[in-house]
Amino acid sequence: MTYAMLADTPARRRKALEQEADVYIINFELLPWLVDEMQWWQWPTVIIDESTKVKNRATKLFKALRKVSKHWERLIELTGTPSPQGLTDLWSQLYLIDHGERLGKTVTAFRNRWFTSDYMGWKYEPKPNAQREIESRCRDVCLSMTAEDYLDLPDMMVDDIAVPLPASAMKVYQRLKKDLTTEISAEQHITAVNAASLVNKLLQCTSGTVYDEDGQHVKLHTAKAEALRDIQDTIGGESLLVAYQFRHELKMLREEFPELVEIRDSADAMDQWNRGELKMLAVHPASAGHGLNLQHGGRHIVWTTPTWNLEHYIQTNARLHRTGQTKPVIVYRLVAPGTVDERVLTALVDKGTVQKLLVDSLK
Repeated sequence: MTYAMLADTPARRRKALEQEADVYIINFELLPWLVDEMQWWQWPTVIIDESTKVKNRATKLFKALRKVSKHWERLIELTGTPSPQGLTDLWSQLYLIDHGERLGKTVTAFRNRWFTSDYMGWKYEPKPNAQREIESRCRDVCLSMTAEDYLDLPDMMVDDIAVPLPASAMKVYQRLKKDLTTEISAEQHITAVNAASLVNKLLQCTSGTVYDEDGQHVKLHTAKAEALRDIQDTIGGESLLVAYQFRHELKMLREEFPELVEIRDSADAMDQWNRGELKMLAVHPASAGHGLNLQHGGRHIVWTTPTWNLEHYIQTNARLHRTGQTKPVIVYRLVAPGTVDERVLTALVDKGTVQKLLVDSLK
């Protein structure tokens, strides 16, 4: 099949639109531009890869797709994580398929029917029959094909490694948790302005470094770096993929491991990894969770700090656990006992349970 690439400079995009091709390819960021540029929608079939990118109805991306959704004949949405944060993620994806026929014309109607919210309307919990009813309504337009059922992949194992914080770091952690502020020195203070900020600051504490009030990073401990070095020793000469959360965490990892390369350090980093030339490659789940094939370079991945985001977690692990991987994949999660690390992993399991029920019901 012939194709035209629209993800390019403005002049080249317009030239590509004039080409005769079987397939036209564009990235998510430029799709609103495409909708504004077109006098009429010329494509009868639209394929959205990683459809959870359109789960937020308030984005320009969703609004652009909604604007032209009546002009296509067929829509195919692909995703390995249809409901990473829960069932509420489904409304926008289904709306583009049926214009609200199954889950409601508006997200408000969808939420009112199947969810209860807290006083502020920030958190939505499914009603008793919500899971079963939503699955039933989606089933006729959804097909579930899991890797376990259709691909001959090696096993993937999870190894949670307890990393106790040093007494001095735990003291800072507990003071911050109790008072939302703590003093490191006469010049350095750590403050959380609200509960959401507090959780983030506590995760920074368990990672080893944290931002102070002036935006400078303060090193509290190297416990997780030491655990990372132990993993290196255990796996011998094999390569190690490291998933990190914070910029200052990456800076600390670079200081502790001079051989570490971040995926964005060079355009050739992915190829170097797959050729076995890199022994430690760092990736941020938000930017490396999709589109990277890293399965030829190694089978070990370490999460130095846990993530709340189920989609990031699943997709980042899938950079190694995918077609072409020949060895069992091992996922190491560094967890500081008695801290927010444990709470994040519990939340991740709860989200994963909801998604697994959904995916299994649609097989």
